[in-house]
Amino acid sequence: MPESSREPVPGARRVVVGETNSGARAPGDALAPALSAGSACPAETTATNATTMHEEFDAFVAGVRDQVEGRLTVWLAARVAEARGRGDDIAIVADGIRQLTLRGGKRLRAVLLTAAYVACGGTRDWRGVEAVTLVGVALELFQTYLLAHDDLMDGDAIRRGGPSLPALMSASFEESRAGAMSILAGDMACAWAQRALLETALAPERVLRASRELAKVHEEVVAGQILDVVAASIDARAVEAMHALKTASYSVRGPVVMGAHLAGATDEQVAALESFAEPLGVAFQLRDDVLGTFGDEATTGKPTGNDLREGKRTSLVVEALRDDRAAEGLGRVLGRKDANDDDVKMAMARIEGCGARGRIEIRIEQLADRARVALDRAPLTAGGRALLASAVGVLTERRR
Repeated sequence: MPESSREPVPGARRVVVGETNSGARAPGDALAPALSAGSACPAETTATNATTMHEEFDAFVAGVRDQVEGRLTVWLAARVAEARGRGDDIAIVADGIRQLTLRGGKRLRAVLLTAAYVACGGTRDWRGVEAVTLVGVALELFQTYLLAHDDLMDGDAIRRGGPSLPALMSASFEESRAGAMSILAGDMACAWAQRALLETALAPERVLRASRELAKVHEEVVAGQILDVVAASIDARAVEAMHALKTASYSVRGPVVMGAHLAGATDEQVAALESFAEPLGVAFQLRDDVLGTFGDEATTGKPTGNDLREGKRTSLVVEALRDDRAAEGLGRVLGRKDANDDDVKMAMARIEGCGARGRIEIRIEQLADRARVALDRAPLTAGGRALLASAVGVLTERRR
């Protein structure tokens, strides 16, 4: 494996026991003791333990994010330099990928991957999580690939509070070529994702299993996108089936299963984590559906009601169309990019008023509960289980 995949990133935070940049206790250091103590403590102590677990998870997320951001910065700079040696136009495409990939992003896929790696015993003392940082880089690049193609198909000019990759390509190339360049930018990001994964310095058989999972995810995402493009989701069950393929596979199940394989997980552990991740992934996308209509622009980076103007048949829309009055309001804005703000606000009010939003919120909690039950039964390390349990709330209760 390339030496570059083994080197620590300058300035990146190491996620290790008893050591952080600030000198505070590192992510995960107190998770297992807090859990074991909590079962026999009074309510006050249990509440304190819950707070500690939340703080530990926040620190873990920050540590993983720092490592991935640091590695991404260095790794992408090298790819752009390579591209520049092949020609200016190639460099423009490569730099567009770099810009979008480094522009924010929650890095939750890398967090889930790392948590599953820990949960399946990939590292005993929390010092080994750096071994999978480059796989986190691969997942971020895979998402950039999907976003590039998705934004082109949807005609979205904004992503993460800035220009989407198609918008960047439109700014650099003439109109007749910008669409093709957007597709090629996505393809290049996908190739880079595979390269980063295969540069990972872990046992080859483990990397192979993770690569097979990513290939499975890739196929499922494309199948889900086909269903989305033809608007085949006519009821709530069909919407969830599409979500399971298009988003849940690469946002939750794929990262979790890849982390398990990289740790050398048993078949029993992988099956248990799939049972945990599949409902959680659907819940994650249902939350995204809610945010796509009701989310605050300052937080989500997209205009409030954006999904309505884009004509997306989200779970909210499918549920609201069952109500005549809500359907009438949606008819004025759905798929109409020039819909005025008053009509959008009216449609949102009717979605809320007919109970569609409330029913989706209930479904999110049902799916989250299924994930928690599956996690409780899974044969995992105590600290890793605690991380994944904390992730359930982060993914389903988020505001962006």
